[in-house]
Amino acid sequence: MKLKAPVTTRRPEPDLTSLINIVFLILIFFIVAGTLRPFSARDIQLARTQPDSAGVSVPANLIAHADGRVTYRGEIVPLEELGTRVSRDRNNTERAPLTIVADARLNAKRLLEIMRTVRGPGVGEISILTEQLREK
Repeated sequence: MKLKAPVTTRRPEPDLTSLINIVFLILIFFIVAGTLRPFSARDIQLARTQPDSAGVSVPANLIAHADGRVTYRGEIVPLEELGTRVSRDRNNTERAPLTIVADARLNAKRLLEIMRTVRGPGVGEISILTEQLREK
């Protein structure tokens, strides 16, 4: 009695083209989404402070760059116009807090000038956003 030789079936190679396409589409999405932010403060290095027990979080909309430029709500504003812009935008809120994101490399005198300029009718408490040091 003759036995038949086993038939070997060859599995087809999986087609990874669609998977690669999806990975590239996701990559492109994140690249585009990361560049479409309203303003970029990637060059800011925050000042470092010790952790505080009362961590209050307030959204920031005023950025003081290391070279002295001031960005308010996504636009570069000269220091002479900054006080009027901030008070005009905050007219409807009574003494609202203002958070300043200041670069650690910014001159302290320039930061004090900015704080004196924005202190006005619509601004209550002024805070400076810092990076907390990690406890060792």
